[in-house]
Amino acid sequence: MSAALRQVVIRYGSYPVVMLPAAVAAVAVASSALPAWPALALIASVGVTAVALLERLSPYEPEWQRDHGDLNADVVHGVVNFGLLALAGVLLHALRQFLPIDGGWPHQWPGAMQLLLAGLIVDAGLYTMHRLSHRYAWAWRLHAVHHGAERLYWLNGERRHPLSALLMAGPGLAVAVLLGAPSHVLSAWLALLSVQLAFQHANLDYRVGPLRRWLGVAEVHRWHHKREYENAQVNFGEFFMIWDRLCGTYLGRPEALRAGDVGLREEKLPLDYRGQLTWPFRQHARHRETAAGILAFAQHLSAGYSALYAGDLKGAYAAFERAHVLAQTHTIRHVCSHIAFLRWAISARDWREAAGQLVRIPASLLFTWLWMPRGNTGGARVGALRSMPVADELRPFLEPYR
Repeated sequence: MSAALRQVVIRYGSYPVVMLPAAVAAVAVASSALPAWPALALIASVGVTAVALLERLSPYEPEWQRDHGDLNADVVHGVVNFGLLALAGVLLHALRQFLPIDGGWPHQWPGAMQLLLAGLIVDAGLYTMHRLSHRYAWAWRLHAVHHGAERLYWLNGERRHPLSALLMAGPGLAVAVLLGAPSHVLSAWLALLSVQLAFQHANLDYRVGPLRRWLGVAEVHRWHHKREYENAQVNFGEFFMIWDRLCGTYLGRPEALRAGDVGLREEKLPLDYRGQLTWPFRQHARHRETAAGILAFAQHLSAGYSALYAGDLKGAYAAFERAHVLAQTHTIRHVCSHIAFLRWAISARDWREAAGQLVRIPASLLFTWLWMPRGNTGGARVGALRSMPVADELRPFLEPYR
C-alpha cells in the first residue's frame, strides 16, 4: 500500500473501524450478552491503544508527537481519573439501593436503547458542567489543568484535575443512577466514552464527514482548546454535539490549529502531576487582577456618569459600553451597567434605547448566571446575545475564566 493510500485509509477509516466494534461490544454488555468484566476493560484498553497507534502512523501535527515533558503526568491523570469514575459509579449504585424510589428506568428496552439513553443523560450533564467550568473562576481553575496542555494527543481526554473530573461527571451520573440505570449499562457507556475522548483529543489526521456536526470529534473540538480563547467558547460537547447545537455554542468551522495554537495564554502549568494538583489553589497573576477589574469597572462607570452630567452623550455612552464589558460576569455590576444605559437613554430622550434597557435589566439577572457573550457592549442597538471582540485595553481586567 502506498503512503498516500494508507493516509486516506487511516483518515476516513480510523473512526468507524475503532468506534463501531467498541459500540457493538458496549451494546452487548448493556444487553447482558457479554459479561461486564473483562469486556469493558478490553473495550477501553483496545480502543484507546488503537487511537494511540494510529497517531504514530498518521499524525495531525508532527510536533505534537514529541513528548513535551507532560507524558508522565498525563499517564497518572488517566489512571487516577479512570479509577475515580469507576469508584463514583460503584458508590452511586450502592447509594441507590438505600433510596426507596422507583426511578422509572425502562428496563424492558433493548440494551442498545438503554445504552443510548444513559449516554444522553451523562453527556447532557457533562455539557452543562463543562460550560459552568468555563463560567465560574473557581471551577475554571480546576478545569484549566485540562486546557493547560500545549499539545493535543490521545491522553489529553483524561488530563483533568480529579476534582474537576468528579465535578463534570458527577451530576450526570447521579441523575442516571437515580433514574435506575443499571450499573452494567452505565459502565458500558463510560467505557465507550473513554475511546471517544481519546479520539476527541487525538493527534490523528482523521475525518468523519458530515458527522462532525453531531459528534464531538477532533475536527471541531480542537477549536475549543484555542489559546486565543475569546472566540473559542464553543463545542463543549464530550460525545455528542446535540447540546451545543441546541444552546447555540456549536462552531462547525474545522480550521487548522497547530503547534503553538493551544494551551493557556496567561499561565503555564507545572509539568509534574503533583504540581498540577496544587496549581488551582495557588495565587495566580490573573486572580490578583480581579480587584483591578472591579476598580476599572467603577472608573468607567464613574467616567460615564461624569460625561452624562456634563452633557457629553457620546462620551458617556462609550464609557458605559466599556463598563458593561467588564461587568458581564457579575450580576450586580451587570445590572448597574444597564441602569446606566437607561439613565443615558432618558437624558438623550432615546425612547427606543430606554425600552430596550427596560427589557435588558431583568433579563441580565438571568443571563449573567447562565451565559454572557464576550465583548457584548450592552446597548439596545446591539443584539443581547451578540459576541464581539474584546477591546485590548479591557482584556487585562477581565475575570479569569474562559
